[in-house]
Amino acid sequence: MVQIIISQEKTIYRKWLGVFCFFIEATLFAGTIFGLPGLFQVLSHRGIYQNKCLSSTKDPCDAQKNQYQNALTVGIACFNLPLFLIGIFIDRFGCRFVKLIAIIFHMIGWLSLAFLKPGRDSLLYVHCAFSALSGSITFVTSLTASDYFSKSRALVSSLLTGAVISATMWYSIFEILVEDRQIELSTLAYIWLSFGLFMLFTSFLFLDWNYSFLNLPYQFDKQSEIKDEIKVNNFRRHLTSPLYLLLVAFLSILLISTNFLSILWQPWISYITKQDQSLVNQYTFEYTMSTIAAIVICPINGYLLGFRADRSEKQKLLNISVVQTIAWLFNIALCLIVMFPSSSMIVPVIIINCFARSTLLGGCQAVICTFFPSEYIGRLTGIMWTIVGIVAFVNFGLVKLTDDMSKAWRVWVIILASVMIMSCHLIQIWMKYFQERKQQSKDVQIVITRL
Repeated sequence: MVQIIISQEKTIYRKWLGVFCFFIEATLFAGTIFGLPGLFQVLSHRGIYQNKCLSSTKDPCDAQKNQYQNALTVGIACFNLPLFLIGIFIDRFGCRFVKLIAIIFHMIGWLSLAFLKPGRDSLLYVHCAFSALSGSITFVTSLTASDYFSKSRALVSSLLTGAVISATMWYSIFEILVEDRQIELSTLAYIWLSFGLFMLFTSFLFLDWNYSFLNLPYQFDKQSEIKDEIKVNNFRRHLTSPLYLLLVAFLSILLISTNFLSILWQPWISYITKQDQSLVNQYTFEYTMSTIAAIVICPINGYLLGFRADRSEKQKLLNISVVQTIAWLFNIALCLIVMFPSSSMIVPVIIINCFARSTLLGGCQAVICTFFPSEYIGRLTGIMWTIVGIVAFVNFGLVKLTDDMSKAWRVWVIILASVMIMSCHLIQIWMKYFQERKQQSKDVQIVITRL
């Protein structure tokens, strides 16, 4: 009996050590692609796509920026689109097997950045595509750490989501180090390449696969799923449930605003500062570094979603309704503020963008990890992010409408209208909450009457 207790304690410590290692991993490179605008100045100084400019200049010309923005859009799409297949592979072969593939993508992505120079400009697209692929796999496989807990899933999944968002900061740090001539960009790329060894370490120590050797001494904790599995016992019904369908639509539409802002950030901030490159660099650094706050914001959302959620269906619906409403309001505010480009709006945009993205991503991912069975989380997460990636291609068309930044507000009106439409999701979940509340009140009255 004592040996069993000691073994359980060791298992708990190993689980939380795994969460810590996945947190470090996600913070270092899982979501770096979203911070690419922080590297635009360095890429310009290195002459990447300089041949697109009509004249030689230190600052990136519009044609160069278009190439950088297109590479970023490709990276964002690659982060999301393949996740459907990744989810299937995870469910079929296990997280460890898929993570080993991610290490190969990680090496290709960062080697391409190390070899990037004029004449090899297309390597920028290779870097964005493969580093994004590696980051997305790292993100999804890390989320399985939440499945080893019964009551802390929302907290763990949202913490890891916040870590992915905070990884946006690294390209801005790269820019400062390279511009101050403290280190070369290629050297930084090799350092990040070496983190593949850390990925290999976490793969075998904290992840499992569907083979009969080198398995973990513990399995997913399905204690909180028993009640759900009695009601719903197949993947198709989870996939077609109203909660899942509207959650995916909600995330896909609302994420357009924060994704588009990251693509449009450089032209938008340049327009406001009247091409003052020092101010552009300053605000871009603040914009990317603000994502560190996601490490705190996302777990708060996870805590709110998991608060007493195991007690009743009514509490679950209330938690989802509150968090989703907050995310919707933040995105509405972001769309409205960005329509009026002025220096006084820069700091509010940075703050609201951080809250909008963190609340949306942390909340939606925590819902998937908390309210659906662990055996389906890989596929459900993959399908969700694949749809998000498909919708992300809308950014290609929206960017074409921002050649004249003075008229860019028209794009934000389109995005705002889309976000407003998703209020139907909020209406649905609030109606379900009040219906459940009314039903519970009736049940209580029946019990009292019988007594």
